[in-house]
Amino acid sequence: MRKKRLIIIVSVLIIALIGVYYLLDTEINELDNNEREKLGGTYIKLSAGYTHYKLTGNKNNKLIVLVHGGTIPMFTWTKQIPFLNNAGYQVLIYDAYGRGFSDRPDVVYNQDLYKRQLFELVNKLGFTKKFDLVGLSVGGGTAINFTAEYPEKVRKLILISPLINNFKLPFVFKIPVIGEFIARIAGIKTITKRFLALIANDSNKKKYTEKFVKQTGYKGFQKSLLSMLRNDAVKDYTGAYKTVGKQNRQILLIWGKDDTEITIEMIKKIRTLLPDIIFKPVDNAGHGVVFNKNEVVNDLMIDFLE
Repeated sequence: MRKKRLIIIVSVLIIALIGVYYLLDTEINELDNNEREKLGGTYIKLSAGYTHYKLTGNKNNKLIVLVHGGTIPMFTWTKQIPFLNNAGYQVLIYDAYGRGFSDRPDVVYNQDLYKRQLFELVNKLGFTKKFDLVGLSVGGGTAINFTAEYPEKVRKLILISPLINNFKLPFVFKIPVIGEFIARIAGIKTITKRFLALIANDSNKKKYTEKFVKQTGYKGFQKSLLSMLRNDAVKDYTGAYKTVGKQNRQILLIWGKDDTEITIEMIKKIRTLLPDIIFKPVDNAGHGVVFNKNEVVNDLMIDFLE
């Protein structure tokens, strides 16, 4: 009798948890052709799906490609684009798979996926000459991987608070089923909280927040986020740093001194692996340095590129 009662209680709990899981599903929109038409913007089909991108500036100018981090999609670079255009650059930005309005393919979100997306994007858009490459946070990992494998494509490299290793993922997210459940309950709240911390007291906070929340409502967002966190996209990039360190290339490293995610120990390791790197620490700035100290970042980038 007790065993039967226990089975009933467990069954009811499981059903209740499944109900909660589906009730908390905020991904109600399908990112298909009709939706892309409503959203506007430019898209290109690559091997894993459609990539949302934006290309600005004179096509005869030198190209610079900006790769965003793991949290904020391509509007990360809102404050850099006009500055770089005015300085005489054509600027390419894009949403990584799973972010913004790019597709959320049902694949493993790892280092190879992000590197391949960048490679296919510049090739399919017809860029054959060397370009300057900028990577932020996880995007810094993508940029270092890309440069390591395709050195002939990159002129100068800029790394802003780049990932190298030691990202600590709470163990609970690694557990199958439980990780998905926790991500459903707290995932959006957690990543939104992180986003708000990165943009801090920005004057356009409301507009940016609306754009950020909108992209979380498309099917596959949480799955892509969890896959990124579970795989090597947020793990070790040391090998690529070593390879790039042996190449003949000018590299700039920008880092906010108050950054608690990319620690000073990580920065020291990066500087060891890239011995000729130009290092520019920024006062009173954390991981959201491109938002909070955009004028400083812009000036450092232009001084280096020119």
